[in-house]
Amino acid sequence: MRDETVGRFLDAVAAPTPTPGGGSASAFAGALAAALSRMVAGLARDRKGYEDQQGVLRDLESRAVRIQARLVELVDEDAKAYEAVLAAMRLPRTTDAERAERVARMQAAYQRATEVPLETMRLGVEALELAEIAADKGNRSATTDAGVAVLLSEAAIRGASLNCRVNLASIRDERVREDMEKGMTDLLARAQAVGHRAMALVEGRL
Repeated sequence: MRDETVGRFLDAVAAPTPTPGGGSASAFAGALAAALSRMVAGLARDRKGYEDQQGVLRDLESRAVRIQARLVELVDEDAKAYEAVLAAMRLPRTTDAERAERVARMQAAYQRATEVPLETMRLGVEALELAEIAADKGNRSATTDAGVAVLLSEAAIRGASLNCRVNLASIRDERVREDMEKGMTDLLARAQAVGHRAMALVEGRL
């Protein structure tokens, strides 16, 4: 994804192929959110009227660079994870040994296909928290940009949660499934609280 143009990425998403799909689009939305928060913070760095916020703004930039870069990586990793599921499903199942191997490979693939969007959710929540900071401490003239960062973060989180849910249903290991379900539920609850606060800040500045 890093070396592709936006146009090529959109063409790939639009193509009648399973990947890249919603999971990749969710990760990309999160990366866009982090980039927008960086912009809003950058417009306040070294500017008159924001002298007391410089430390917070530098910290936001440092965190957002890391989050943005990892989410870009997850655009590709999400596609690869689902492709591994499809590859496992196509394995032969004539003999008992082949069937056992196929099940093992499918379970490993489904687990990975859940881990990737779960990480997208986690980083999406971090991006949402940065959007809240950007809305509060960033350039007031870019308040609407901070608001879009909030909305994109929420889209990334909720979109990735759908992929988590659909893949969790296929994981047979009860302990693994329950741990991942709890992680997903906790992230959604955290996102709801942060998103509400962040949008209140944005609305209050309009």
